Amino acid sequence: MNPKYTTAEPAWQAGPDDILLGVDIIELVSSSMYVDALTAYREYVQNAADAIDDAREQGLDAGRIDITIDPASRSVYIRDDGTGVPRRTFVRRMTAFGASDKRHRERRGFRGVGRLAALGHCQELVFRSQAEGESVISELRWDGRLLREMLRSSDFTGSLADAVRSITAHRTLQARTSDRFFEVELRGVTRRGNDDMLNEAVVRQYLAEVGPVPFSSEFSYGNAMNTFLLERGVRADVDIYINASGPLSRPHRDTIGIKEGVAMTVAAPEFFDIPSIDGSAGACGWVLHHDYLGAIPRAEGVRGVRLRSNNIQVGADDILVDLFPEPRFNAWSVAEVYILDRRILPNGRRDNYEQSTHFANVVNHLVPLARAITGRCRTESQNRQRMRNAVLFEERIQRDLAILKQGAITREARAQRAADAYTTLQKMSKLVSSGVLSEGQRADLQQRVRKLEGQLGRVDATDRKAAPLERLAPHRRRAYQEVFSLLYDCAPDARAARDLVDRMLSQLV
Repeated sequence: MNPKYTTAEPAWQAGPDDILLGVDIIELVSSSMYVDALTAYREYVQNAADAIDDAREQGLDAGRIDITIDPASRSVYIRDDGTGVPRRTFVRRMTAFGASDKRHRERRGFRGVGRLAALGHCQELVFRSQAEGESVISELRWDGRLLREMLRSSDFTGSLADAVRSITAHRTLQARTSDRFFEVELRGVTRRGNDDMLNEAVVRQYLAEVGPVPFSSEFSYGNAMNTFLLERGVRADVDIYINASGPLSRPHRDTIGIKEGVAMTVAAPEFFDIPSIDGSAGACGWVLHHDYLGAIPRAEGVRGVRLRSNNIQVGADDILVDLFPEPRFNAWSVAEVYILDRRILPNGRRDNYEQSTHFANVVNHLVPLARAITGRCRTESQNRQRMRNAVLFEERIQRDLAILKQGAITREARAQRAADAYTTLQKMSKLVSSGVLSEGQRADLQQRVRKLEGQLGRVDATDRKAAPLERLAPHRRRAYQEVFSLLYDCAPDARAARDLVDRMLSQLV
C-alpha cells in the first residue's frame, strides 16, 4: 500500500470480462515481424518440415517440399507431403493467433504466427490441404489488400475477430486424388526492392543456407558432417525442390572463393560438443578451417559463425560477431553451432534467441572458439607477410647474382653487391626460424635458402669479367666498369639497368 494515494487497502478484483484485441494485431504478427520478405520462405519451410516429421512418426512416407515461383503471374506455391490439416480443424487452425499445438513438442515452430509471414507481402494468401484418408480439399483465403485498406481506414472499430471474419473466406473442394498435402499460395506478390521473393536464384541460395537440407555429395566432408549431426539428433533429410529442380543442399564446397581467380581450400572439419548447465547436451557444431586470406564474400553463403535450431538457421551470419576480439574476423570464419538444449528458444522473429542462462552458457562456451579463430586469422596473416618478404628477399638476391655473373662492375662494387646479397640472405634465413610458419612452409624456405647460399658462394669465389671487357685495355676496362657501377647505383630498376648494360657490352666488339 502506498499511503500517498490511499488510506485504505482495497481488494484486488478479477480482470475484465471482455478483452479487446484490435486489427493491428494482424499487422504485428505479419508484416511487422517479417520485414524481410525472404523470411516467409523460412517460416513455411519450417512448418512443412514439422508436418513431414509428424507424418514420419505416423509411419507415412514423407519428406518432400516443392516450391514453385512464377514471376509472370507474381505467385508462389509451397507444397509439402506432410500430414496435412484435417477438415474438421482446418479453418480454426488457419485463423488462430498464437495457438499452436506444437509448443510442448519437439518441433521447429510453436508460436502459431508464422503462417501469416507472407500476408504483408502479397495481395492474397491462400492455404489449402488434404489430410490422410480424406477425399476433400480444404481451402482458406486471407485478403491482404483488404487488410491494408482496413488498417489505413479510421472507420473500422471492430475487434480482431471482426477483422478476421471480414478478410478471410473458406471453402471445401472435391479432391481428384487421394494425395496428402498442405500448400501455401501467395497471389500478387508485392514488388519491393530487388523483387527477391520472385527471384529463383536468390530464394535457392537463401534456403540452401537456412533450410534443413543435407550437405552436398560434392563436398568432400559432407558425409562426415551429416553423420556427426545425425548422431546428435540433428536431421537433414528434407528434399526441397524449386521449380522442379533439386533437391537443395548446403552451399559448402571444398573451396571458398575469396575474389576473382582466388579460392581457399577447406580443411577437414573440427567438431565439438557443448554441455548444458546440468551436463546434458547443450549444443554441437563444427569449424571449417581454410587459408584465412580475408573476409569471405556474403555470396558464398558460408561465412560467419552461425546458429541453428532444429537445423534451421536463426539470425544471420553475424549473430555472434560480438564474441570476436576483432569483429571483422567473424566474416573470415566458417562455423555452425546446432542448439540441442530444448530450453533454448529462438525469439519470435527468429533473428536471435530468448535470453536465458541456458543460452548464455552456450555463448560462453563459444568465446574460446571465436578467440581461437581470431588467433588463426592473425597467424595466417603473419605467415603470408613472412612468405611475401621471403619472395622479395629472394628476388633481391637473384638480382644481385645476375649483376655479379654479368661481370661488368668494379671489384669494389662487386664486393659491396655480394655483401648486400649475403645480408639479404641472412634476413631470409631468419624467417625460417619463425614460429608461425607451418612445417611445409619452413621446409620450402630452408631449401630455397640453401640453394641461394650455394649460388652466392660459387659467384663470390670467382672474379669473372664480361668477355667484351676482357678485350679492352685496363684503363678503358676500368672506365667502363665505373660507368656501369654508377648506372646500377643510380638506376631505379636494376633489371632495366642490366638490360641496358648488356646492350652496351654487345657494342664493345
